[in-house]
Amino acid sequence: MVLNKILFIIVLYKNSLEESKTIATLNNYLSVSVDVLVFDNSPKKQYNESSFIYGKFKVEYHHDSSNPGLNFAYNYALNQANENNYQWLLLLDQDTIFTKEYIDTIYNLDFKNLSVDTVSLIPKVKNFTDNKLISPSKMYLGGICKPTEIKSDVINTPVSGINSGTILRTSYIVEIGGFSNDYSLDMLDHWYFRRIFKDYKNIFLMNCTIFQDLSIFGIFEENVSLSRYKQMLLAEIHFVKNDGIFSIIVFKIRLLCRVFKQYKYNNKRYYKLSLKHLF
Repeated sequence: MVLNKILFIIVLYKNSLEESKTIATLNNYLSVSVDVLVFDNSPKKQYNESSFIYGKFKVEYHHDSSNPGLNFAYNYALNQANENNYQWLLLLDQDTIFTKEYIDTIYNLDFKNLSVDTVSLIPKVKNFTDNKLISPSKMYLGGICKPTEIKSDVINTPVSGINSGTILRTSYIVEIGGFSNDYSLDMLDHWYFRRIFKDYKNIFLMNCTIFQDLSIFGIFEENVSLSRYKQMLLAEIHFVKNDGIFSIIVFKIRLLCRVFKQYKYNNKRYYKLSLKHLF
């Protein structure tokens, strides 16, 4: 059974298993028990036991009130997966809506016949508030990311995706030294997808769809705090710097456009922050 070769990793923040849309929807469609590592970044510990059963999940619970970052949680899970011979790592966040189609696709996939160069499997992802496509997407210079319709199959041309719902080959992530410490949260997914194609590996786009609610798709000023935006901005800047001077120029143009847009916000600190990094 393929699911016993996959370690699920979900990262929680001020959200319990009982409140998680991810856990609720997966629990609805799973027909067997699966192993899940719960990495809880919440300020207060939510569960006293380190191992317990929750629905169809055999939970290993780890709490870290310091909130060390998504990359830290994923690397913790990667070590567990590597030590316990899980061949794949399934990344989850707390508010994804999974579908029966997604679970059925995994059940029916012949993982043994996947090429060793196929190091990731991803679903199509849509925003559940407006049904717009989020992933897969194409990354252009300057960190420009545009969702793109691609036929479900092995993909050899550079595309990107999002963390939740992505399945990664454990041996490959171990081989590249784990998840980058340069991206604690934002751009981490774009980093490893970019690395996959730089290493001449490929991904498999599964013929299934899941749904995500991304705060940046709503009213930005209301949904993204200033401190959160600063974190996003710094990650963007670091990401484009690694793509060279032309990428930096394109990003500066994008940032200038962002300044004009943010000038209309009630909180003027957003545009001032963007303006500061523009120069």
